[in-house]
Amino acid sequence: MDVIFTYDTEEPGQCIPKLHTIFEVHSRFDAPLTIFVVGELAESEEGKDLGKLLDKAPALWDVNSHTYSHSRLITKNPWSQPVPTPDFIYEEVLRGVQSIQDRLGRPCRGFRPRSGCGGGFRGCPTALDALRTVGCTWSSAYLKSIFEDALPGDLSSPFTYQADGFDDILELPGHGWQDFCLKPFRDIEQYAVRWPSEFVYPKKFVETPQEEFEVHRGTLDAAANAGLPFCCLVLHPWTMIHPRDPDGTCVDLLLSYVRTKGWDVTTLDEESNRCRRQPDRLVDTPLTPPQRTVGYDIANNFA
Repeated sequence: MDVIFTYDTEEPGQCIPKLHTIFEVHSRFDAPLTIFVVGELAESEEGKDLGKLLDKAPALWDVNSHTYSHSRLITKNPWSQPVPTPDFIYEEVLRGVQSIQDRLGRPCRGFRPRSGCGGGFRGCPTALDALRTVGCTWSSAYLKSIFEDALPGDLSSPFTYQADGFDDILELPGHGWQDFCLKPFRDIEQYAVRWPSEFVYPKKFVETPQEEFEVHRGTLDAAANAGLPFCCLVLHPWTMIHPRDPDGTCVDLLLSYVRTKGWDVTTLDEESNRCRRQPDRLVDTPLTPPQRTVGYDIANNFA
């Protein structure tokens, strides 16, 4: 199994400074990493610092778009209202990708929307057409469970959006727990619905790097046991590097564990290439989640 460490780079003043620490840990292991960068951040003064960091080891970095302004593109009842307009979706996708290409000088073949959701861009033809228009060949939007956009994310293999009419675009899902939902940051955890799963389910917020490592290790082991071709961890610099883990100990523990298991650390862009070379790695396109349909009411499930 391959393992991909992804870091959503979004918070001004926090993500890029902390990405330096994360990069130091990855460098010790000669392990590549995938980052998704918000376009406005790439265009800011901080973007220049990020560019210098990328230049230290260009081969280790896989740089992709995390929208232009970190706005939601996928409606998730009940908290993602109003529904974004087609013009807004196109602008977020096109400007987000172009900022990575122009300001950071990277090819930017991949795209991750804010937060992600169950099933990724299933039932979202406007977003998929925007990806095709700007030249993206894959997305990593399937970050939560198809069941009510809950966490942890499903153990899904990659697939194409053929059922939506976009068989040229791959979906490379993320798995397990997004790191910020394991720790109490700015009450943001209230936006993540939690449901018991077949793999590690933390009974409380983690307090130490070791405790967080145990949760992510559970995701890695579950993905391996499920026979997935890769496991993609969904992490964030601003919540991975914090007062209880200022040196990236959790990342170090995870990379050490992956090496011990003999798994390869790679990037989502490389996984995209492997999927095209080896289509047997793909699974059938999942059904469109019911929460993507017009008129869906989450309350009906709990009445």
